[in-house]
Amino acid sequence: MKSIAFHSKLHLHTREFHIHTGSIPEKQIVISEIFEKGQYISSRQLPFLIREDDNTANKIRYLKSIASELHQGMMEELKMLFYIHKKLQPLKKYLAHYKLGSIFYSRNILKEAIENFELAIKLNGEFVASYILLGKCYIKKEQYAKAVEIFEQGLKIKPNYPDLANSMGVALTFEKDYNRAARVLQDILHKKPDFHEANFNLGIVLFLSTLEGSGKHDKAVVPSRVTRSIQSLNKLDRYKDSHWQESFDQTIERVSEGTLDEILGDLADLQFKLLTHLKIDISTESFYLKFMYGGRELSFEELDSYERRIRGLEEKRQNFADYWNEMGIIHIIQCRHLFLKSVEEFEKAVELNTNYIEASNNLELIKNIKKGFLILLRAILK
Repeated sequence: MKSIAFHSKLHLHTREFHIHTGSIPEKQIVISEIFEKGQYISSRQLPFLIREDDNTANKIRYLKSIASELHQGMMEELKMLFYIHKKLQPLKKYLAHYKLGSIFYSRNILKEAIENFELAIKLNGEFVASYILLGKCYIKKEQYAKAVEIFEQGLKIKPNYPDLANSMGVALTFEKDYNRAARVLQDILHKKPDFHEANFNLGIVLFLSTLEGSGKHDKAVVPSRVTRSIQSLNKLDRYKDSHWQESFDQTIERVSEGTLDEILGDLADLQFKLLTHLKIDISTESFYLKFMYGGRELSFEELDSYERRIRGLEEKRQNFADYWNEMGIIHIIQCRHLFLKSVEEFEKAVELNTNYIEASNNLELIKNIKKGFLILLRAILK
């Protein structure tokens, strides 16, 4: 079967994005990719399953519908992100800027991510999460000295913050300042011995240090510490999906059989992936921003979709307080949607029959608490 393809050009402020979406029948996925000035930015993919007994016309129609939905979704998300970005500029909402920056960061749209993290820091210099992702933006841009500078600023506020110290250790490693990187990572491991990522990063720093001092060579023995730390990471629940398992397996294989250049390349790639992947759930951040600043009312279908997405994480996150907090927020927003819908329905009843005493009383009661309900919701989401 032939693949299905869509292409769109999207102008947003001074930016021009190209969105390419197509099906890959042999892999049974539809993938949508975003490019800017010919450079790959980010992608998203959806699996599909076609019934073998279906006719060709139905298969093509089905594939087109999936590809079109993904394509339009990517475009609408970009439009929404830049709409919210513009709307947030004059507002002094550090958390909203951090959330929006996180989404831009996850999509590799780094200019706007940096702007939002810098605003979040300006509005609340004590919120260290902004320093972490701002520094990681510069790591993605391969501006390692700038990343070190940002992490240093964060560590002045919270000297013993593990993620900040680990991030700084990796930035220093990429800067080839191995002695300082080793000191930073050893210090944080002394305080948090079970920090698996920092242990992996320290193993690489020590390995690179020995190479630096031993002259030019084509082969080298990778310390067992590095291999053991990769195997430890491989066993962690947060890395159980196929993407991470494949990355770990590939690196272990390369360490065993590859040339020195291949080994160093794979180790650096794994360091980069581990450091720059986003640990927060972007769907929750997106939901919050769309509701608060999206410029339109979320439909009940959208609310229901977000609830299903978050509820799908229950098995992994049920012992984390933030999971239940997110569920509570979603449900109270759903309550708001139904609350406003009930106001319309009582009004319709009174409009159809002005002598309908029960409907008139219900409308009066609900209007009296409407303002208080909305104030409560805004207070929760501020």
